[in-house]
Amino acid sequence: MRYLTLVTPMDALFRSLFARALSLRCAVAAFGLICVAAHAQTQCPGYVETDAGSAFDVASIIRDTGSPQSALDKVRNAVARVNAGGGCSIFRERRACEETLTLADKAIAALQVCAAAKMPKGTAHG
Repeated sequence: MRYLTLVTPMDALFRSLFARALSLRCAVAAFGLICVAAHAQTQCPGYVETDAGSAFDVASIIRDTGSPQSALDKVRNAVARVNAGGGCSIFRERRACEETLTLADKAIAALQVCAAAKMPKGTAHG
């Protein structure tokens, strides 16, 4: 035999308020996690720009390489390859190359600060 459950208006109100309170708690918890994640990333800039308006997406290279230190190593390596190959003088668009290297220097400076802030105390990198 099935039992018939009688739901009074007070029961319905209580269940409705409980559900709202639970969903509000979940929303607050999710918002808190998003804020914590965003705060953890604020030490590193999203972009760096030159005076000419060129921009370098620092956040993307950190995401792609996995850490600020790895991103720093990658950018330094790219600049070293250009310099080892003769610098900007070997390129047809010399001014564009110089602008790119200026931008890379700004990215390196930003990544140095960011990587230093992320490294645990007592560690050193190469």
